[in-house]
Amino acid sequence: PPALAARGHRVMTISPRYDQYKDAWDTSVAVEIKVGDSIEMVHFFHCYKRGVDRVFVDHPMFLEKVWGKTASKIYGPKAGLDYLDNELRFSLLCQAALEAPRVLNLNSSNYFSGPYGEDVLFIANDWHTALIPCYLKSMYQSRGI
Repeated sequence: PPALAARGHRVMTISPRYDQYKDAWDTSVAVEIKVGDSIEMVHFFHCYKRGVDRVFVDHPMFLEKVWGKTASKIYGPKAGLDYLDNELRFSLLCQAALEAPRVLNLNSSNYFSGPYGEDVLFIANDWHTALIPCYLKSMYQSRGI
């Protein structure tokens, strides 16, 4: 991401808020996301480093798993064993990632300000973001977004 930013691109990374990141501040932006049979509220934390907007999706499903309280791993209680709610957690992450460029009004850079909007490129890195292209097609493209 810093290399893309250095070439003049506006860059945002999005990850779960697994911990208290000392440089990240609460944006006071929240969105409702449908996950399974429930509606979940997520909040966004943000910091700006090396030309990159770093966004953290805040929800108890992320913090309660790892945040120094359990000695657990990110994907499961121990290596080789998944949490039973991984599908819900990463569905939540993917949907929040698709909303972040549209709802966050970020003014960190001297060159860019405001929401990223809808003209963005998503790079889905690793299996936990694999739903992003599916959601883009089924939930956004189908509505002309």
